[in-house]
Amino acid sequence: MIWSARRRRPSPWAMVASVWQRLAEIVRIRREQSSARRQLVMMSERELLDCGMSRSEIEYELKKPFRRN
Repeated sequence: MIWSARRRRPSPWAMVASVWQRLAEIVRIRREQSSARRQLVMMSERELLDCGMSRSEIEYELKKPFRRN
């Protein structure tokens, strides 16, 4: 990467902090997804119908891998 004279290169500490922030965000997102999946599994058929979902859609959702948005 070429840095222009006007733009300063980030400090190593800033880069480390940025990596830790990204990791913390990934952990937060995965926890939210896991919580949502647990809630879907515990819903009754009636609650799922009220949400417009079926049990097969829930099973499909549970088989999907975790990924970032």
